[in-house]
Parts: sequence; structure tokens; C-alpha cells
Amino acid sequence: MSVYQASTGRTSRPDPFAVVDAERTLGERLFLAWDLAIIVLVCINLGLILFDTLFVLPGLGSAFGALWPAGHDWYAEQVHQRFMTIDLAFVAVFVADVLAGWTVAIVQQRYQRWYFYPFARWYDVLGCIPVAGFRFLRVLRVISIVMRLQRLGVIDVRDWWLYRQFMVYWDIVVEEISDRVVIKVLSGVQEELESGGQKLSRQVLNEVIAPRRHRLTAAASSQIEYSVVAAYQANRDQIQAYAANIVGRTVETNPALKNLERLPMVGDYVSDAIDDAIRDTVNQVLDEAISGLSSAEFDELVSNIVESAIERLLAQDMDDATNEVRDAVIEVLDLVKEQVAVQRWREHFE
Repeated sequence: MSVYQASTGRTSRPDPFAVVDAERTLGERLFLAWDLAIIVLVCINLGLILFDTLFVLPGLGSAFGALWPAGHDWYAEQVHQRFMTIDLAFVAVFVADVLAGWTVAIVQQRYQRWYFYPFARWYDVLGCIPVAGFRFLRVLRVISIVMRLQRLGVIDVRDWWLYRQFMVYWDIVVEEISDRVVIKVLSGVQEELESGGQKLSRQVLNEVIAPRRHRLTAAASSQIEYSVVAAYQANRDQIQAYAANIVGRTVETNPALKNLERLPMVGDYVSDAIDDAIRDTVNQVLDEAISGLSSAEFDELVSNIVESAIERLLAQDMDDATNEVRDAVIEVLDLVKEQVAVQRWREHFE
């Protein structure tokens, strides 16, 4: 961490367009300038390290010499041969930055112990080691400073084209990895259930269904009422015609009504009147029954039925029920896996 990161603990977001504004103190502006200088130096240092690494490769070094012989000779004599000395000059600045940040952290008591700073900013410390394996850790110094400036509102990396492109592919990587992990976990659960494990099924019954018994009962009652009423209203004429047809066939085959038809003059009239009365009664019974679905008596009836079903489902000897629950859970997990496997990142490119 640089000096500016250690010196200020503000997390508020000032004007993002005011890089150095009047509200900042002189010390804050100096620390900010030091941070920007460190970023520039790290970028120059990393660029030099990368170029020197490529320079020693036979093919690239020869190509550079063929394109620009004078530049190749100058770099080989003035830079490459003195590369360690030049890198140590950068390291001296980075060490000074670490020591200054450590001092500020001690003064401001940023950590519980004064020696915690090197462990908290381990990449800054290791990046100061002039060894090839540690030099590229210096890029983390740039990232940490940029993140700090982002939090302070000095910059807004979300407006950067590079950041937006990075986040697109970062989201792709994260989604692909997370999807594979989720599918692997769900597949493991399915394999456990398919291998005959009853524990999860029993837990679903006892810990999911049982505590929600009354709410399930109320939901079943309301759904049954809504479904039956909607179906009856949509097909009322057909249902009443079907009931009338049944009544008509019953009247025609009833021996007592046939005897009434034999009465002189009034037999047919009485038989038809009874037929119409029975049909009207049946239709009225249907209408009353459907309108009575919202009554407390019907709710109590459905509640008793659902309660009995749940009680039987929760019975200890109901192995078939737990098997049904297990199969249902497996099918639900299959649907979840199909949903997880959808590559939503493709929507960005489509």
C-alpha cells in the first residue's frame, strides 16, 4: 500500500470529477500526487521488465536488431547490461514508499500491532524483492492504488473501456465456474438420493411439510374452491345438460313414474311435472353446492381431508411416501440443473 492509502481512511465519495479540488488538504493532495507518481513508476518498471525479458529471447532480439540496429546496440549496452542497477533504483523508490506507508500506518494506528503492516500489504513487500518471480507482484500495487482512488471518488473505473471489457469476460468466467460447481453439487445430492438415502426425504416431510401443515391446508382449500368454481362457471350449461340427461333417463326407467303415466288425462302431465321438478332441484343443488364452497363448512371439510393426508404422509411407516418425495426432489433438481446450465452470458453478445 502506498503512503496515500495508509494516510487516509475516508470512505465517502466526493465529486468524481475533482481530482485535486479545493476541499482536499495540502497533505492529501501531496499524497495523491505521490500515488499517481508510484503508478507511473510501476508501469514504467513493469514495461521495462517485460521488454527486457523479450529482448533476451533469440528470435525477438534478432528481429529488433534487424529492424533498428542502433537502438538494439544502445539498449544492449546502456540498459540491458545495467538492468539490475536500473531495477534497484526503482526498488529503492518502492521500498521508500513501503516504509513511508508503514510509518503513517503506525502513527494513525491503522492496525492492532505495529508489525501487521507488512503482512497486510504482503504484495508490496514481496514486490520490492529484485527477483524475477516477485517483480510482477508490483502490478498488485497499481491495482490497490487504483481501487483506493476509486473508493475516494478520484476516478471511476466503471467508465473505462478496459474495465467494461474485463468485466464482460470476468462475468463469463465466474458464471461458467459457478454453474459447474452448482451442477456438481446438485448431481451429488441426486446420487445420494438415488442410492437409497431416506434421510433427506424424511427431513423434507418433517421439517418442510409438517411445519407448514396449516398453510398447506389453507392453500389447498382456496385452490380447490377457485378451480371448482371457475370450471363450473365456464361449463355450467354443459354440466346442467348432462345432469338433466341423467335425470331424464332415470325418470324414463322408473316403474313408479311409468305407472303414473297410465293415469287417464293427468298421467303425462304429472310425469312431466315431476321430471321438471327433479331437474330444477338437481340444478339448484349444483348451484348451491358450488356457491357453498366458500363457506366455513367446506373449508373445514377440506382441512380435515388435507390434515388426514398429511398425517398419513408423516407416518413413520410410510416408506412409499418418502420414496415419492425423493423422486420429486430428484426431478426438481433436474429442472434446477437445466436452468443453471443456461449460459446467460450469451445474451450480452446476442
